[in-house]
Amino acid sequence: MEPKTTDLVINGENFEVLFSREQILNKVEELAAKIAVDFQDILEKPVLLFVVTGGIYFGVDLSRSLDRIGFLHAVDTIGIGRYGDKEEGGPLRVVNLPHSDLAGRDIIVAEDVVDYGTSMNYLKHYLDNLPVPPNSVRYCALILKKNHGPLNFEIDYLGFAMEPAWIVGNGMDARQACRGLEAIYRKK
Repeated sequence: MEPKTTDLVINGENFEVLFSREQILNKVEELAAKIAVDFQDILEKPVLLFVVTGGIYFGVDLSRSLDRIGFLHAVDTIGIGRYGDKEEGGPLRVVNLPHSDLAGRDIIVAEDVVDYGTSMNYLKHYLDNLPVPPNSVRYCALILKKNHGPLNFEIDYLGFAMEPAWIVGNGMDARQACRGLEAIYRKK
């Protein structure tokens, strides 16, 4: 259950609500409506590809919104990580392959936050270099931090842009905790 106040303390650090659950769901509904319009003429349902782990929370909200408006789609996941158990360091690699065959499919990548863009740039490279590439790839992010590095892709569907800050909730974590918070909190 969410705290009754707008403040949250994690490991001695104070956080405040940045985006409420209502704001998040309203934005997700807007994104779903745009996706449905853009893909209305395709014959085969697209694959909504969640980037694990954080992107699952946003992806589920997006999938449910798409279902509510009658937009048929498949769901799959892909994991991008680094070698070893460290939070940082080591080369990126795919640590969880999709179960679907992405060859010739229309893909909508669902990511919770694009911070510096490193993982998403890697994912774009991976998808572009499949033996048979997807028909199209569109990128959907709930949050884009304005301090991001060069992006090798366009974010086709963006929820919120924000200044750099440490955020948790709705899939984003503090050392693998707080992902399940329904709102998104920013460190004060």
